[in-house]
Amino acid sequence: MRTLGIESSGARGGVALLEDDRLLGERIFEKGMVHGRDIAPAIDALLRAYGLAPADLDLVAVDLGPGSYTGLRVGLAAAKGLCLALGRPAAGVASVDALAHSASRPLVAAAIDAKWGQIYGALYENGVRTGPITAEAPAEFARRVPAGALVVGSACETFGPLFAHAALSGPDLWHPHPAAVARLGLRSGRRDDASRLVPLYLRPTEAEIKFGQAKRE
Repeated sequence: MRTLGIESSGARGGVALLEDDRLLGERIFEKGMVHGRDIAPAIDALLRAYGLAPADLDLVAVDLGPGSYTGLRVGLAAAKGLCLALGRPAAGVASVDALAHSASRPLVAAAIDAKWGQIYGALYENGVRTGPITAEAPAEFARRVPAGALVVGSACETFGPLFAHAALSGPDLWHPHPAAVARLGLRSGRRDDASRLVPLYLRPTEAEIKFGQAKRE
């Protein structure tokens, strides 16, 4: 079972390739939202490195968000293109789940800097998400994080002082890993129709907000 993982929800994206549950390789993009430029060449190079072609893939796991609207659209477009062309299933994975998967603590809080004064967040206990994925004010989310929990995600860099009662992860856990996306997609057992997958948006896009304001004016 060969699984391709595509991660494009944040400033650093990447792709990963699994053989069953074993990681064959992973390619991380440069920081700076270059997903549109790098995603297709990275997939091609990763497959070629192991003597494989797209037709050798069995499953494509893709990060659905929440995260960068543009990045998510790029990653999802690549996943849909592969799945529809090859007749393969997809598996959608939440970015916060991928972040938490890479942590090794009983209590984990995944916290992504969502800009606009918000955090995309979720809480985990023993690897299981204990509530919904939310978009809320950083201080409100921080109050719900249990004492001693490990906080992972880009909010560690921007809102670190709010989590004084918890432990902050290092930069290696500030962005989801494509290998985590691939493993979660494989292990979940989900086999989605790629044409029906949509990004996980927890709030209107910036363009929708501005358009709505313009209409009201």
